[in-house]
Amino acid sequence: MRAIVRAIDRLSSCFGALAALVVVVLVVLMLYDVLMRYVFNAPTTWGNDLNTFLMGGSFLLSIAYALATDSHVRVDLLYSAHTRDRIKYVDLIGFVIVVLPTVAWITWGLWGHFQEALRTGERTGSGGWNPVVWPFKAVMFFGFAIFTLQIAAEVIKRIYAIAGSPIVQDQADEHAV
Repeated sequence: MRAIVRAIDRLSSCFGALAALVVVVLVVLMLYDVLMRYVFNAPTTWGNDLNTFLMGGSFLLSIAYALATDSHVRVDLLYSAHTRDRIKYVDLIGFVIVVLPTVAWITWGLWGHFQEALRTGERTGSGGWNPVVWPFKAVMFFGFAIFTLQIAAEVIKRIYAIAGSPIVQDQADEHAV
């Protein structure tokens, strides 16, 4: 199980790195779009749609990474250093009863939305570019699928931690576990 959890963590890290690269591309394209619009008075037809897709894609592809690295926003009142040992029980219950079923259900639905968009050639219906939306819907599906896997890995991590044999997340300590 430890190897599976580590593989899922690595997959989440790869998609987090991909999301970071998408942000870099997004910044370059936004600068180009602004330059074309305000300096050369020649706005792009694709800027708004593509920038929206890239921003959404970077967010969706980084959700699992944020969970894997414990870098998402939390309520400090509940997740202080004093409650960290006890909160793993709350995390486990929340992941199993609420988060995992909900995210898995959304992932299942996104697969259907992707298939329908691909089958029909659905388009945005906006601007002069009017691109097809199936690539973005594919990114939505993959982002949530990886998020679902990461939640499952977090459930396993909490079970191991409660059992007294935590799965070490630090790369330097990987051989010690």
